[in-house]
Amino acid sequence: MFGLNCRVTRKLGGYERRAVEGLLERSGLIFEGAPDYTAVAEDSEENIVATASLSGSVIKMVAADPQWQEAGLSGTVISALMRAAHEDGIHHLFVYTKPEMAPRFAGLGFRELAASSRSVLMECGTPGAEDYRRFLEGLRAENGAPAAAAVMNCNPFTLGHRYLIEEAAKSSPLFYVIVVEEDASVFPFADRLELVHAGTADIANVRVVSSSHYAVSAATFPTYFLKDRGESSVARAQAELDARLFGALFVPALGVERRFVGTEPLSPITGLYNSVLKETLPPLGCEVTEISRRRAGDEVISASRVRAMIADGEESGLAELLPPATLDYLNTPRGAAVAAKLRAER
Repeated sequence: MFGLNCRVTRKLGGYERRAVEGLLERSGLIFEGAPDYTAVAEDSEENIVATASLSGSVIKMVAADPQWQEAGLSGTVISALMRAAHEDGIHHLFVYTKPEMAPRFAGLGFRELAASSRSVLMECGTPGAEDYRRFLEGLRAENGAPAAAAVMNCNPFTLGHRYLIEEAAKSSPLFYVIVVEEDASVFPFADRLELVHAGTADIANVRVVSSSHYAVSAATFPTYFLKDRGESSVARAQAELDARLFGALFVPALGVERRFVGTEPLSPITGLYNSVLKETLPPLGCEVTEISRRRAGDEVISASRVRAMIADGEESGLAELLPPATLDYLNTPRGAAVAAKLRAER
């Protein structure tokens, strides 16, 4: 387009970042995290008039100056990001956008996953949500219904997680532990999944399943993984989309009638998420029940407490917080590597 230049950069300079932040702010958005790529469109005077960023497989922070919106610049910067992603071998992408922008993304091949009055979550590429739905429906055909469920990160698997699962599993003939697949935790996903399998193997009606990209992931709830949590309104909007996607995907595919969560006295972001679940899921056919967290001494058992103790070398107290499977894991080379990483980050 005459007078316009579109480019993709891996790292924004100071001036560029301030200009992008200003453009996002005028569009009611904030700059989040450290994106892998940012695409910008500049006018003939090198003013940034449109932008979009890519973090992992998630396109976000999409904005265009109102004076240029009719020029289709949002599509221009998004197409540039998609080309950069494809060159890096990323062919399955997600995007958060405003409802009025959804038709434009649909024209680029994106499909709607969940929507609220404020935002829409969409994806393109394969394998996608429908492939995952068929996988879940296969589990339902194999195991039956109705079911209850909990979504857990388990970073690492603790006696607190075990307690919630034991108590919740009493309420339903079938209980799914949906383990967050996002590999943004210090304990790798493959290890976390293995620990949940081992730590619940004696509970006959428990089934352990990975979340893929569709529960508390960088795609569905990116704020959950950011050290800088951003505005609570942003976290609430993302939590609502994550909850709506759970209601649209997991609830019907697995026959989930109730979702369980632990009370959350420690993390404001998780506490907000629990509140959003209780508001959002019941109208979608899934009740939400909170279970009081198990305590060890005067404190609740939490994965963050365990990680801090490992980092500080307080191994002697871990037996009160961890099941045998997790204790055994910490004595393996993989567990030792995680412990060394925690100590290095302390």
